[in-house]
Amino acid sequence: MWSFGFFEPVVIFTLLNVTMALGLYITAMSGQLSMATAAIAGVGGYLSGVLTVKFGVPFIPAVIAATAAGGLVGGMLAVLTAKMRDFILKLTTLAFGEALSVLAFNWDYIGGANSFTGLKLETGLGTCVVALAFALYVAWRFDGSRLGIAARAVRDDPLAAAAMGISVAALRIITFALGGAIVGMAGAVQAHYVLVISPSDLGFFVSLNYIIFLLFGGMQTMWGPILGAVLLTVLPEALRFAREYRLIIYGVIIIAVVLWRPDGLVRRIPTGVSKRFMGVTFGRGLSARTQAMQAKVEPAR
Repeated sequence: MWSFGFFEPVVIFTLLNVTMALGLYITAMSGQLSMATAAIAGVGGYLSGVLTVKFGVPFIPAVIAATAAGGLVGGMLAVLTAKMRDFILKLTTLAFGEALSVLAFNWDYIGGANSFTGLKLETGLGTCVVALAFALYVAWRFDGSRLGIAARAVRDDPLAAAAMGISVAALRIITFALGGAIVGMAGAVQAHYVLVISPSDLGFFVSLNYIIFLLFGGMQTMWGPILGAVLLTVLPEALRFAREYRLIIYGVIIIAVVLWRPDGLVRRIPTGVSKRFMGVTFGRGLSARTQAMQAKVEPAR
């Protein structure tokens, strides 16, 4: 019979991945899909590691410093990419992540190619639960706030949002900084669990995992990245019975979901539209009067 000791690392990495995915979700709310998530997490991890190992700073202040550093790096990236188009923005964040990886590889003070070691085990299941609870609260509050609604408007149509008086640049800086702060915090918490920080952890292929979590679950609602991170973290362990075929099955499942639901598993349902699940309707849709008015307006369009 399996003990909880077998499942504990899976649970901890699931909680950490959900926290990272929530940070990326906030960043993407205003239409910026960052490819430097792992790099920002690495900044938080390296900073907290240096503070605790080389300067003797306690764990909690080191995590707070990593959170602030993640927000600062995210805001800086937003400022640098404020006037860039979507494709160029993605390339810039990707290049930033790779540049940080190369810098960490050649910086002997933080271990260089030999990685940064010597961290003490400070992270446990309780720490990860607290970090996730904080990220959930921030994402939930921001998602339902005026800034969150304005950020989604910028994501859907920046020109229309700007015409309504929304500052597109300011909102993108806010979302990038807030998402970067959560990612930096998660990176610090994760570093004190794995106890080793490697320059390769800052690269694009690590960031790609979080992007897949977001796209798989759906980036239009907060619950999408949560579901995506949970399923795609637990699934490889659940498929261990397939042995050498488990990664093939894992990839097929991702492809099937992308083809079946291009918007992700969880999609945002517009206001006034009834929710349906397994043929059962929940909530109230638009009134008959509103539907009649829409029917009159549609032909005019």
